[in-house]
Amino acid sequence: MNALDTAGVTGIVWRRVHPEREAEAEEIMKELMLLSRAQPGYLGSEVFPPVPGVQDAYVVLYRFSTSEHIRDWLGCPHRAALLRQMDALLAEPSREFFVAHRGRAPGTASTVLAYHIYEGSEAAFHAWRIRILEACRQSPGFLGAEAFDAVDADHPEIIIVLRFDNRANLDAWMQSDARAGFMREVRPLIHEYRIRRQGTGFEGWFDISAQQHPPAPWRQGLIVLTALFPIIMLLRTLLSPLFHLFPMPVAFLILLTVDIAVLTYLVMPRFSRLMAFWLKPKLNATWRTELSGWLIILSVITSTLTISLLAHI
Repeated sequence: MNALDTAGVTGIVWRRVHPEREAEAEEIMKELMLLSRAQPGYLGSEVFPPVPGVQDAYVVLYRFSTSEHIRDWLGCPHRAALLRQMDALLAEPSREFFVAHRGRAPGTASTVLAYHIYEGSEAAFHAWRIRILEACRQSPGFLGAEAFDAVDADHPEIIIVLRFDNRANLDAWMQSDARAGFMREVRPLIHEYRIRRQGTGFEGWFDISAQQHPPAPWRQGLIVLTALFPIIMLLRTLLSPLFHLFPMPVAFLILLTVDIAVLTYLVMPRFSRLMAFWLKPKLNATWRTELSGWLIILSVITSTLTISLLAHI
């Protein structure tokens, strides 16, 4: 199995529950899902409840990154205890089997989106999801999509994974007018969504956890420029004797090293927190939020430019 592990391993469980015991079974399945999310290598999970006349059992899918991780999950003592409780609720023994996924071809690209839905908006969101995924399938380079519905009603997070044949086609869809229209449409149904992208190179200067999507690259770049400009101008003045003591390349290297150290350890941790409202605007952000961010940026740049010009008069 290990040779096929690079794209993950999916477990599929079939459970036929006594009709009068379904509420109890669902509570145990919720506990199992929450427990699985805390396990190393967890990638996603989904529960499909019975559908009268079509499916008479619960079908549970869960996915881990490698066979070692899924074996650790199968051997988890807490999981075993919950399954013993589940056994008393089953009309017949459950069945479970596994599917190992081959690694994707080099160059493919994926993105993971997590949506937190307002209570009562589930039906509208699922209708929206069907339409946006259909539009996504028409985008060049589309390879596939997976959706993982929340099983915990207290944490209604919906996960969608999109796969494209290369990063350029993925970015083209993510930045397309069609997707932007869908995102405007879904905003009344969700209170936040998160996206995991490839890094931009600026992550060390911003507060980005594994569960948060990074700010747009152009916003990151503009914040770095705004913070760096006054540092360079100030230190260029304070350290000007360096250009008389050392050859220009050496003096410039020393100046740049000090600039980056000050930016990394003193300025960016504070400035990025100050500008967090503009770097990662919330879905309900208004034009006032955007304007406030631009006013701060322009004020810093204009003030620095004015002081620098006056100092050289």
